[in-house]
Amino acid sequence: KIYKFCLFRTEGPDLCEGSPIPKARSGHRIASYNGKIYSFGGFNPKILEEDEEMLEDPFWNESRPLFKELWEYNLSSCTWRKIDVKGTIPNQLASHTAIFHPSQSGRLLVYGGTGNPFGSVTSSAIHVCDVNTGIFTKLNTASSTGDPMALYGQSITIDETGCLYTVGGTTGFQYFMDVNVIDLNSCEPSWQRLNSTADPSEPFPRYRHEIAVYKGKIYLLGGGTSTSVCGFQTIPTFSIDENFWYATKTSHDRNVTIDEGDGNGYPDARRCHGLVQSGSQVWIVGGYDGQDIFNDIWNLDLANFSWKKIDLDLPKPVYFHGVTLTEEGRLVVFGGVDCIQNNTRTNDIYSFWLKVPSLRSMAWEAVKFYIPKINRLPKGKLREIGVPMDYITTLSGGQALCG
Repeated sequence: KIYKFCLFRTEGPDLCEGSPIPKARSGHRIASYNGKIYSFGGFNPKILEEDEEMLEDPFWNESRPLFKELWEYNLSSCTWRKIDVKGTIPNQLASHTAIFHPSQSGRLLVYGGTGNPFGSVTSSAIHVCDVNTGIFTKLNTASSTGDPMALYGQSITIDETGCLYTVGGTTGFQYFMDVNVIDLNSCEPSWQRLNSTADPSEPFPRYRHEIAVYKGKIYLLGGGTSTSVCGFQTIPTFSIDENFWYATKTSHDRNVTIDEGDGNGYPDARRCHGLVQSGSQVWIVGGYDGQDIFNDIWNLDLANFSWKKIDLDLPKPVYFHGVTLTEEGRLVVFGGVDCIQNNTRTNDIYSFWLKVPSLRSMAWEAVKFYIPKINRLPKGKLREIGVPMDYITTLSGGQALCG
């Protein structure tokens, strides 16, 4: 067979034999860094207390049915590795947020979320994990009147200046639409509240929405409450400089049929979906409307506010799943609820290229295609056949290579 790079083609992992695999879960978050995917937290009420695979987990007795776990998935070797975590590990393990620090290498930020019972264990602290050591610490912030509420189901994003924005969320009983920001590159970071409670254009309070930031504006996509969902024809938009909300109308995809999306060329209203962003391009993935689970992918161009349905479906519908986009443009989807009736979750991981990567990255994909068990080769052999040292390091992840 000849390798051919393709956009929007499902790539399922050929997991290394003997490699550990995380339990099926939902409500976790994943983030991409340096050729690896990191998954923190999650929830699965069907895992028994005496599950043999969980007996050695030091936190399972206190955290179940939530997972106080950090997993690393290596995109080159297709192997999972459970990282031993220690330090100030957050107890908020579901419907939290996770993103890598914009300027501190290998620092995963975990913010918001809830413990069990949902809504009873919340926090507004930012926890920082060094993924190289598994050590969690709490980010020191200056006291401020702009501190966000302790919520879960909020959404965050980071702009090009290193400012982290958080929008919305719930206590489990009430829903909110606050907008808060913290400058992560500040010597003494502190929270500020940007929105006004007197803003008549403030959108419907919600949770499990997603946000994107572009050219000084925050765009709010989807979300809802336990009994409602929000659509995508008009996008609530927050002006960061002027601190007010307004509505942005979007244009539909003229090429979809009446049985796709909401019937008018837009995505179905939904919550618990995933979102990734690259520049002006935003993609929403999967989700749930209270009745149906979705497996579709839609693209929104923030330069002209036009929707386009991607000619690709997830292998199975999911919500409460994790999504992330690598630096080179590879969308990764992991876990989620896959059946409402049976209340089941999955631990499947899939990836798709959303944009054409560098020629070097495509060449590496070809090498892995022609040598499917490349992770079994010793480092000396890899050097001998000309694999660059940075790819050898990424392949091993600092661990012994498989085999």
